[in-house]
Amino acid sequence: SRGRPPTEEGPTYEILRNRLAGHGKELRRRLEQLNDARKEVFGSIDTALVATERITTAHNCVPRDMVAVGQRLLFGYNVHFGLKTERHLQDVFAVYEFRERTFHEQPLDLIRDERFEKNFQDVYRYYKDATFAKFFLSGPYVYMKFQVGKSADDFKSFKWARQGDALEY
Repeated sequence: SRGRPPTEEGPTYEILRNRLAGHGKELRRRLEQLNDARKEVFGSIDTALVATERITTAHNCVPRDMVAVGQRLLFGYNVHFGLKTERHLQDVFAVYEFRERTFHEQPLDLIRDERFEKNFQDVYRYYKDATFAKFFLSGPYVYMKFQVGKSADDFKSFKWARQGDALEY
């Protein structure tokens, strides 16, 4: 058996391969048993894809993150405007409601707050390379994270409290 790699020589390879295959089958069987027991104790909800839908924004954008707030979806993205120096909320965020198996754009009332809008404007005014990075959920809070420099530690975040279907800055 010349020309074969050393790991495939002789019956040792076959024995090991068969043992690993047998252990794999046993592990799958035991996982299925565990999953069946979990379903009996905690119940199970089968999930299925009911539809696919596109979200469209006013500008071409790079989608970054989304978070559900009640029945609405807060969508964050980045748009490159070239020479435009001032950013507005609608340049970075959009709110949608999912009903009748489609997304319907809503006003930005969910995140309209004078203090937030001033802080938002300041981020883009003082950090020329600022971009929206992501939402972060922690307990009852939603954080909006903005990358303001080249380092992973160069960021600003804004904290919102989730209160039912609303956010409070």
